[in-house]
Amino acid sequence: MPSQAIKPTSLGMTGIRNNDTWTDGLPICKLSGVGMSANQMYREDGTPCSEHEYEDRSIHFCLDHENGTYLYGVFDGHDGAKAAYFASQRMPAELSFEQLTGKTTEEEVKEVFRDAFLAVENAFLESIDPKIAERTQLLDKIPDGMSQFEAAQNFPETVNRLQILDQEIRGGTTAVVALIHGGMLYVGNVGDSRALLCKKDRFPFRLGVLKVKQLTADHTTSSHDEVQRLASLNLSASKIQGAKFGNHELTRCIGNYFMKGGYKEFDILSSATAEPVIAEPHITSMPIDESCSFLLLMSDGLYKSYQDSTGSEQINKEIAQMVVEQFVEQPTLTSIAQTVVDKVVRLHHDNYLTKQRNVTSRDDISLIIRNFNFPLRCALTPSSALPGGSSPRPPLRHLPRPRPQEYSSSSSGSDDLTLCEDTDILSGLPDSCLLPGSRGQRLDLLEGISNSVDDRGPIHHTDTNTTSTESSELQNPSLTQFSLDEDGRIHPYVNFDQYFQAIEEARAAGLITESQLHLYK
Repeated sequence: MPSQAIKPTSLGMTGIRNNDTWTDGLPICKLSGVGMSANQMYREDGTPCSEHEYEDRSIHFCLDHENGTYLYGVFDGHDGAKAAYFASQRMPAELSFEQLTGKTTEEEVKEVFRDAFLAVENAFLESIDPKIAERTQLLDKIPDGMSQFEAAQNFPETVNRLQILDQEIRGGTTAVVALIHGGMLYVGNVGDSRALLCKKDRFPFRLGVLKVKQLTADHTTSSHDEVQRLASLNLSASKIQGAKFGNHELTRCIGNYFMKGGYKEFDILSSATAEPVIAEPHITSMPIDESCSFLLLMSDGLYKSYQDSTGSEQINKEIAQMVVEQFVEQPTLTSIAQTVVDKVVRLHHDNYLTKQRNVTSRDDISLIIRNFNFPLRCALTPSSALPGGSSPRPPLRHLPRPRPQEYSSSSSGSDDLTLCEDTDILSGLPDSCLLPGSRGQRLDLLEGISNSVDDRGPIHHTDTNTTSTESSELQNPSLTQFSLDEDGRIHPYVNFDQYFQAIEEARAAGLITESQLHLYK
């Protein structure tokens, strides 16, 4: 499928990290940006230092520009970076070489996607087979019933070698992978890395409201569904709930042999009737349409660091809101992603210094942003943000600053931590997001999004060097052409007839009550 990629001579890669890898031949998706930060632990004086090597890996490739096939992934390694690196190299190979050719239905693509996860898992375990065999032979040299202390005294070389092999075999990784193909978005995951999709509300009377939906399942011992799955394997639910398997709570991952083929060696898992930790992915799919604004893929280091720092119970919503604010401030997707990561890193470090919350360290952080049609303030944008690629984007419009109540959060009470449950993102932005010199004007980020959609698939990046004239004109708007009222506000100059008609229709349909009407006028 990729014209620029060279198929690796051996897909059973050993995980050796060189400066040059076969994926260097894959074109990077220009409609995405990546932010990252290495793990940190804090010394007593607040000085941060790395606790271990950087174990996250990420990918963001355009596999087939003409057919609109893109691949993104975040892999959060544990007990070393080997498994994460291996998965980041192998996953594109499982989806790049005609595996998707001829797959036109949603179910066919989902099956290929599922098979890709399992193929990466099998290939990684095969790559460590020689080490597993050597370990088995060494264990046979130590008499049964001998304690670890006695073994170290009597077989020091064997024990030292076993420790090295255990470290190399132990590694595993989470995976959250997004595939765009045929106008559809497919998201699969194992572990606790997350994918969030931000969409525009479809109701006209809620214009400007974004919804954030978690597309992934958290596969940990804190998940009710996962605890029930493990209980069905003859494990004690009360013992499994919140327990750690080694250094983590993951119930699904790629790699981590000891929790799979070697699970009998762990007391908490030894009674299982089948392998308790699996690589079977959770997969979600949906069409990409004009309501899709942007997609976030993140390692748990991002949302857990934010939660540790704030104690928030709406971390998905608040992280998405941070991204929205940076769309106004930053010129590129990479700068948006990195700024959000840096803000969370600083917030976490500040909490350690001020002792507001008990934080002493944090994990690696990775964040990928894939934009669909959310406008950048100073963006270098393609001529069209949605499929078709021919219709220019309408100019962004200035709207008078709404009253504060128009920017209240959703009162639905929904929990954004619950899988697939929608949560409103505040549509209002802080005063720092006002356009320079606008005297109270606010840029409506949801105006000017192209509505040209056809059946050819996802967004196509046509020209990364094309500057949007309309966006540039908004950077330093001149208000001399508008008359101001006695309070210094611009007189209304936008026709809101359709807006008020939609409100009346919503009231008649019972979607809003009489007591709520004042919120929309």
